[in-house]
Amino acid sequence: MAKPVIGISGNERPHAKFPDILWSYTPTGYVKGVQEAGGLPLIIPVSSDTQVVASYVGMIDKLILTGGQNVDPVFYGEEKDTSDDDFFLERDLFEFALVEEAIKQNKPIFSVCRGTQLMNIALGGSLNQDIENHWQDAPTDYLSQDMVITPGTDLAGIYGTATKINSFHHQSIKRLADGLEIIARDPRDDTIEAVLSVKKDLRYLGVQWHPELLREKRPEDQKLFDYIVNDF
Repeated sequence: MAKPVIGISGNERPHAKFPDILWSYTPTGYVKGVQEAGGLPLIIPVSSDTQVVASYVGMIDKLILTGGQNVDPVFYGEEKDTSDDDFFLERDLFEFALVEEAIKQNKPIFSVCRGTQLMNIALGGSLNQDIENHWQDAPTDYLSQDMVITPGTDLAGIYGTATKINSFHHQSIKRLADGLEIIARDPRDDTIEAVLSVKKDLRYLGVQWHPELLREKRPEDQKLFDYIVNDF
């Protein structure tokens, strides 16, 4: 039986010591999470040539949209109003094209952090550009905040209806896109932490925390990858 091929959206950054050298990469936690779940990870590098998107999506069974830079607010009709000036327009355009093609080819999509924010925008929603108290000053595998999950959802089947998560985001969903349902929140301030598509023609789950950074410490986060690769 062939292993499912899981496309993982890549990022691009300058080398720390040699800024003229650009690195194409994705955090290894995504790769290891997919591999341990029995899938074949395929990192999809950012490209200015969106014509290649159909070929990439045609190679994969499912798509993971990863974390990273802010999404330019021009895509939801606002000007930049954030203390963090970390944007990458080429990546935005490429990933919007990936989303469009994945929906066209009926490929399931899972997203993390920035990926969830981008997906909400792609479907017609908007973001809070600068929120407080959601960027932890602690190691990446530290569980810094509480989360409550809607009972009866597959996410609750993995984590229960209440759990703790890590948190590394200063933006969040503001206007929820049509066709999405909120299935997890921060009980302190109602920040949206997970969403699910209720559209029949779109299989999509998005989370705001970083399970790829927790999967070696907590079995539930690897179970999330198991679910995405095998059952989603």
